[in-house]
Amino acid sequence: MWVLDLSSQTLRALFVSGRQLAANNPDNITVSPRGGVVLCEDGGESADQFGPGARLLGLTGGGETFYLAKNNAELTDTQIARAGKQVPEGDYRRGEFCGACWDPEGRTLFVNIQTPGITLAITGPWQHGGL
Repeated sequence: MWVLDLSSQTLRALFVSGRQLAANNPDNITVSPRGGVVLCEDGGESADQFGPGARLLGLTGGGETFYLAKNNAELTDTQIARAGKQVPEGDYRRGEFCGACWDPEGRTLFVNIQTPGITLAITGPWQHGGL
């Protein structure tokens, strides 16, 4: 992740992942109301203690990542029908997070899982923690 300082016309690396478990190809980025950075991974092959699946990551001021969420979406026909949706049942853990953004008050983080095309609304106590 790069930061461009327009006043000095300098470009510097804010975050470089040296290993897949730190971050796997994050390509959607947003900034929280308090200045924290949220990264959406583009890679779904990040097997860790929570299993396979793409992750939604936070980035500390010191350049370290931490887990905000893990895509563990394995949907059954019953779950899909209860939600009133029309997608095939299946394992969607490889579906990448994308489009993260905050509501105007900074209370809800919205993020999409590209496949099967679902949007999540995540509330916190965002006034505490790394974001």
